[in-house]
This record gives sequence, structure tokens and C-alpha cells, in this order.
Amino acid sequence: MATNVPAQSGTLLLVDDEPVILDSLCAILREEGYTVHAAQSGAEAMRLSERQEFDLAIIDLKLPDIDGTSVLRVLKQNCPDICAILITAYPTTESAIRAVLEEAYEYVTKPFDVSHVKLLIKRGLKERALLRENKQLVLNLQKEKEKLQTVLQIGHVLNSILNLDELAQCIVRQIAGLLGARTCSLMLRDEEDMLTIAAAIGLEDLVIQTTRVAMGESISGWAAKEGKPVVVTNIEEDMHFGRTNLPQYQSKSLLCIPLKIKDRVIGVINATDRLEIMPVPEFSEEEARFIGLVCNYAAIALENAQLYGEVKNLAITDGLTELYNHRYFQTQLTAEVLRVQRYPHPLALIMFDIDFFKEFNDTYGHPLGDLVLQQIAKTIRKAVRKVDIPCRYGGEEFAVILPETRIGEAVTVAEKIRQSIDELKFETGTQRHYKKMTVSGGVAEFKKSMSKEDFVTAADKALYQAKSGGKNRICVA
Repeated sequence: MATNVPAQSGTLLLVDDEPVILDSLCAILREEGYTVHAAQSGAEAMRLSERQEFDLAIIDLKLPDIDGTSVLRVLKQNCPDICAILITAYPTTESAIRAVLEEAYEYVTKPFDVSHVKLLIKRGLKERALLRENKQLVLNLQKEKEKLQTVLQIGHVLNSILNLDELAQCIVRQIAGLLGARTCSLMLRDEEDMLTIAAAIGLEDLVIQTTRVAMGESISGWAAKEGKPVVVTNIEEDMHFGRTNLPQYQSKSLLCIPLKIKDRVIGVINATDRLEIMPVPEFSEEEARFIGLVCNYAAIALENAQLYGEVKNLAITDGLTELYNHRYFQTQLTAEVLRVQRYPHPLALIMFDIDFFKEFNDTYGHPLGDLVLQQIAKTIRKAVRKVDIPCRYGGEEFAVILPETRIGEAVTVAEKIRQSIDELKFETGTQRHYKKMTVSGGVAEFKKSMSKEDFVTAADKALYQAKSGGKNRICVA
């Protein structure tokens, strides 16, 4: 058996003090499929509009308690997008003008043709729907414009930072702020195809330092391998990544966005733990798309910073040993000497020279000599602190500048390096034949009366003393 489905939809309010007109019009319009509410006075109509959203109102201009245009003003305050049709039994030029001034959709006189009123309602609701749709489109365009402005502003900030560490921290702060995330991290892909944390907020230092994720492993690794964003509303219910929520996370929603240069993924952004001030605790697909735009700028900025760092590093690094070069040694030693002359702090210098290196080179060739230089440089680099400045001074000579270090501490470092090199074995190219190499070292501590040149000379004299005293030893200036 067929069912008659109403062809129309919408919530209407009829306001008229004549019960016959009100009842008959309500019945006709309900048959058309509309939801209809009726009021016989202006006060009743206004009360209804406070509790109910209306799409269209038909209002008699002459009501027993209040003028119809006054009712319309209140209705528009309560239902801003309402479409209004004003009716009157006493049409005048003045009433028509009032209808226009109140921005009524149409003005109808009694007695009216019901078919005409139905047509006006249909057209009015259609126009109201179009107006609301246009308003929403304008609102969406405004939001998109604001988002693009935000992305451009962030892009400008990111592209102005060339220091990689500073840039990574800035990216994390910006994205965490946009998402309202308490926890956010930036992971970069290294030469071994592992993701490591370059910067983060909301994570413990130990986690930042030790986390290593392989491509394809966990959510971050999957996003990096597939090059696709991951939006998880509830980790415990997610079809793909479902697992028990980890205790360090306060919420079950997370976001992971790959950082891509063309089709190459260089890292990922992770975010979780929405702040309570955000409208909802879950991240959305729309947010993922927006953050994806920011990540495009971030990826370009990261690549630029990495390239800048590589170029800068080439200018100050010895190509063979990857230690700082002689020019950088002179620049940094000058800076350190000026610093301790202004603010007295300890400063030490170690000079090393490889024993019998010329004979090794002449006997086994320069390629093996280069391997010796590289291995000794690696040993020196491993033995010093991050604040120390290990350099290739020239040829087979090395130097280490040690800020905030007294002579006794410097001797300990020098002796540690000497012993480590003494334990090395170097291939000579002959099967099962290895040769040991040793170094001699001189240590000096900066004195107030010294110049930079005096400081270097003191360490060099101590080195000469070690060489002339039998080699493979450390002497103090």
C-alpha cells in the first residue's frame, strides 16, 4: 500500500487573531507537510520564538495586543534567518512601506488566495535556504582565508630561521598552538631510515633522546612510510591502529602528519592531548588537512635549514677527518681567549701529533694514512664534550680547545685520548698484518698574561717535549 509522503518541509509560525483563518490555514499547510505553530496574539508569538526556531512566519499586521511589525522585529532577533510574510485586511501605502522597511519577504492582503500563499511560502523557504547557504559559503570562505593567512604567516616565520634546532622547536610550538595540543613532537628521518625526535613539547628528555622508530613501525613509522596523515579519534577503538591507550597520554585521540618534499618523506609531526579549552577533545580530518598545509611550509624550511647547515659546516670542517678545520680553530680560540680575558674562567688547550706518521705514509701509502687520520679523529671526537672544540690543526696535528677546564682535567682528557689511540690497530693492506700508531700530546692552561699566540706556543712546546722525550706520552706546559 502506497504512503503519501508530504512534499514540503519547514517549521512555520502563523500569527492571526481570527480563529477561522488561523485554523483553516494551519490545516492546509500541515497537509502540505509543514510543521505549523499558531498564535492568536503578538505576545504568544514572541514567546514561541524564544523556544522554537522558525523558518517562516505569516503575521497579521493588526493584532489585538501589538503591531505585527513589532512582532516581526522580535522574531528576527530570536530567529535571525526567518522569512516573513505580512498580511492585512486594510491595505494602505503606509502598511506596504512598513513591510518593506521591516524587510518582509512578501505583503499579502485579505482575503487571500490560499494557492498564492502556498506558492509564496514555497518560494520564501527556497530563498531562505539559498540565503543561509550563501551565508555559510561566505563564512567558510572567511575561515579558509583566515587559515591561509595563518599558514602564510607561519611560513614566513619558518623560512626566516636557518638554525635547524631553533627551526624544529619553532615548528613544534606553532603546530601545538594551532591544534591546542599539550604534547607535540617533530621526528626527522635519518640516513638509516629511522625516525628520531628533533624537537618536542610535553615529552620527557629521556624519551626525546632515546626514541627511534623504523619506517613502517607504529603510527609514526606508518605515516612516514605511506606518506599519508593519520587521524585517530579513539586509539582503543581504531580499526587500523587500535591498542590500549598508553599511560603517558591523557587523551585517546592523536594526529600524525608526514612532512614531504615532493614525494619524499623527511619526517612526521605528532600531536596528542588536546587542551580542555578546545571545543572538542578529538582531532579531525579538517584539522589534518589544515596542518598538512603548515607541514608543507615546514618541510621546505627544514630542507633549507639542513642545506644551510651543510654548507656552513663545509666552511668550518676538515673534509677528511670531519673535525673543525684550522681556520675555525683560530676563530674559536680568539673568541675563547677574549671571553676569559673579560670574565676570568679556566681554559685549556691540547695539541696532538701522530708519532712516526711520515714513515707510515711512505711505507704504506697515503690512502692508508688517510684512514689512520680518520680513525684518530673519530677517537678524539668521542672522548671530548659537546662544548669542547676538536680540530685538525694541520697535517698529522690535532688540537682540542677545552672551555671551563683546568690543567688537571685537560691532562686527564689528553691521557684518555692517548690511551684509546694506543689500543687501536690499523690495517696495513697486508693480510693479517696490523700496525699500532701512537700520539704525543702537549697541554697548556691559559694565563692572564698570555696572548693567544703565547697560549698556542705553550701547548706546542709541551708537545715538542713529549715528542723529544720518547713519544706516546703527554707533557704539560
